[in-house]
Amino acid sequence: MLFHQSLPKPNPSKAPPAFYRLRDVMRITALSRSTVYRRIAEGRFPEPVHLGGRASAWPSAALQAWIDDPEGYRRAMPQP
Repeated sequence: MLFHQSLPKPNPSKAPPAFYRLRDVMRITALSRSTVYRRIAEGRFPEPVHLGGRASAWPSAALQAWIDDPEGYRRAMPQP
């Protein structure tokens, strides 16, 4: 008897997600949670945006800017 496994359906949308949650950020960057938040405090990693309630995530454009130049990334500091 032959068993047929159903293959996962291809994702029709090739667009990246608009936001990445911490779990995804840690997987993509290979940084630990503590390292991500330490670098945020130092201005060397993008800050997450609050999505509502207790949810926060990183915009894909901000994360891509860090990926493009992780050592040279500096968050723009707000002007007084």
